Amino acid sequence: MPVRPRQFRLNAKNYFLTYARCSLTKEEALRQLLEVSLASNKKYIRVAGELHEDGSPHLHVLIQLEGRAQVTNNRLFDLHSPSSSINFHPNIQSAKSSSDVKEYIEKGGDYMDWGEFQVDGRSTRDGRRSLSTVYADALNCCSAEDALQLIRERDPRAFTLQYHNLQANYDRIFTKPPEKYISNWNYSTFVITPVMNDWINHNFQINDAARPNGDNIIVPKVGLDRPTSLILEGPSRIGKTAWARSLGPHSYISGHLDFNPKVFNNDVFYNVIDDIEPNYLRMKHWKHLIGSQRHWLTNCKYGKPVRIKGGVPSIVLCNPGNDCSYKDYLDRPDQFGLREWTLKNAVFDFIYCPLYQTPESTEDSIGPSSTS
Repeated sequence: MPVRPRQFRLNAKNYFLTYARCSLTKEEALRQLLEVSLASNKKYIRVAGELHEDGSPHLHVLIQLEGRAQVTNNRLFDLHSPSSSINFHPNIQSAKSSSDVKEYIEKGGDYMDWGEFQVDGRSTRDGRRSLSTVYADALNCCSAEDALQLIRERDPRAFTLQYHNLQANYDRIFTKPPEKYISNWNYSTFVITPVMNDWINHNFQINDAARPNGDNIIVPKVGLDRPTSLILEGPSRIGKTAWARSLGPHSYISGHLDFNPKVFNNDVFYNVIDDIEPNYLRMKHWKHLIGSQRHWLTNCKYGKPVRIKGGVPSIVLCNPGNDCSYKDYLDRPDQFGLREWTLKNAVFDFIYCPLYQTPESTEDSIGPSSTS
C-alpha cells in the first residue's frame, strides 16, 4: 500500500521565508506578502536581499504575527513575477527567535521593514546571547536612539529594568557638541560702550585675523586665572543678545538653567545668560557662573550630576524692572553680602540706545550711552 505524502502543516507566530534565485525587488515582494491572508494580523515584516555565492539573488523574509497562525498550504507564500509567469516558492520555517532571524538577514544591509518589530528576547545560538557582543554592537551604533533600540531587541530585560541608566549613559556617549552659533551681524556694525570695551580687553585678546560673520572676534587671554563677568542691563530690542553672541564660542543659557550636554558646551570662551531672573540664578549657580569658578557640579533633571568645566566669564543680559534688574535685586538690604561679592567679580553696564549702527543713528551721530 503506497505511503500517503505527509501533509504540510506549520503552526507558528513568526515565519522565516527564503526565496532562492528570486529576481523580485524587495518592494514588490513586500507588496505581495502584505496581501497574503493569515489567521492572525501581521505586526512586522522584514524583506532582505542577498547575493548567493554563485551570484544569484535571494530574498529572506521575517514575518511576525499578532498570534499563532496555522499554515497548511505550502504555496501560500509563493510570489509571482509581475512581468512573466514565473513563480517563486520559498522555504518556510518557524522562526524560533525573531531576534536572531532579524539580525541574520540584515547582515548585508540591503533590507526594508514594514510595521514595528516585536521583541521576543530569545536566542537559539548556544542557548543565550553573548551580552558582550550585544553591548559592543550598541557602542558601534550611530546614535543613542539606535543603541537603545538594539538593547531593546537583544537584551529586553536590561532595557526594561535599567532604561533610565541606559538612556543617560548613551546620551552622554553619543552627545554631539551644540552647533556653532553664527552671528547674522558683522561685528564692525556694533557700537559698544567704554565699559563693554574694557571688559573685553580685560578678559580677551582681539583676534585680528577674524573675518566678518566668521571667525572668533576674541580669544581667551593667556594666564588670566579668574576672568571678570559682565552684567549688561538695558531695554529690549537694542542688540544686547546679538552683540553678546557675536564674540566667539559660547554657551547660551536662556529662560532657565539647562546644563544638558545637548545644549551646554564646556569648551567655550564665555557664557551668555539671557533673561534669567536674578532670584532664580541666586538659588542655583550665581557664584559659579558669575564668579568664573572651575570644576563644579550641577544636577540635571532626570539625570545624574554633571561636572562643569567652568573658568570662563559670563555675560548676564537683563532688562530694567523689579524682577529683572540685577542692580535692583542686589540693592535690597537682604542681599548686601551678595552685592559686595558680585561687585568684586563682575562689572555693571547700563545702556539705553541701540548697540548697532542704523542709517538714522549714523546720520544723527547717536551712540549708546552708559553709566557704570
